[in-house]
Amino acid sequence: MKLLTLLAATGIIWLSVLCPAYAQHDEQQMTYTGQIGKSPVVIELVTSESNEVTGRYFYLRYRKDIALTGTQSEGGSLELYENESVIGKQKAPRITLTPTPEGGLSGQWHGDKAKTIDVSLLPAIIPVGQKQALTPYQNALSKDNLYDYLRLLNMPLKAENEQEFMGYRIRWWKEPNSGIRMFELVSDYPQDQMAQVNVRLRDRLWREVVDYHGCMLGGLSGSSGQADFNQSVKPTYFSPSVISASVFTDYYCGGAHPDFADSPINLDMKSGKELALEDVIWLGKGKPVYYNEQGGDDASFEAFSGYRNTVFAPWIVEQMRKLHPSQMKKSDECDYSTVEYWSFVN
Repeated sequence: MKLLTLLAATGIIWLSVLCPAYAQHDEQQMTYTGQIGKSPVVIELVTSESNEVTGRYFYLRYRKDIALTGTQSEGGSLELYENESVIGKQKAPRITLTPTPEGGLSGQWHGDKAKTIDVSLLPAIIPVGQKQALTPYQNALSKDNLYDYLRLLNMPLKAENEQEFMGYRIRWWKEPNSGIRMFELVSDYPQDQMAQVNVRLRDRLWREVVDYHGCMLGGLSGSSGQADFNQSVKPTYFSPSVISASVFTDYYCGGAHPDFADSPINLDMKSGKELALEDVIWLGKGKPVYYNEQGGDDASFEAFSGYRNTVFAPWIVEQMRKLHPSQMKKSDECDYSTVEYWSFVN
């Protein structure tokens, strides 16, 4: 396998689409469930010491975010506007809420032509007796982000076509609202291996769905009111010991400019764990030392940096010069022969 193909398959190029960071040290974040009229909703509100309020909510029927901005009075009453940065305060629907003795909120949704609908909310809780089989990522969300957890809970997936890739059978699944797709293993691997790897693949699907909604909200919160999140997943290499796939995303989340990158999937079939670069290429002595295990230990990180700078990067440059001599020649765009560029490639 050519080295460029190997590097692409092992995830040196990666992408992390982050959801907006709401909670800061001087902010309080609360998630509520309830109804606007007869429609079930989930609402997340973040209040600051300056009494400014930001947030989002979705109707359970649609599960798509509506951005909220507004203020909180000293008595705790809230005045919130929907998608204000896009629509403008004069035209935006408005929600007025006051605290209730039960710790919830009640009030009214105000639309155009003086239309009003009652709103009732209570602090969100995890539903009792939840029987859906949850992935590790969903379980973590129940503690880290109840809002996104409730969005994903019982979210339907659409089964799509089956196909064969490199002698192995896979089935595709799609989340209809976001369009996010992911495959699962169907046959030709041991059942226990397929089960543990399929949990990882489903985990990745849910992560991408959350990233999609975070990106869309970023567009609603920006002045342009625009966002785009397009993703394609393509299996690239299957063997008895490993599966790899490309997850290519081009996106615009309301920032300065759009972007794109590949965030590959590389899983060990025996353990079900994600492969790190050091699992595929380790040129040091003894067992591999992993980049993500350095933590706050300065001494171990310094030793690891020494390995990357003096062993790994020079070896990569040497291999690249042999395999791709024309691309490695110095140009005005980039000098790929510079060893330092390869020490911590991302």
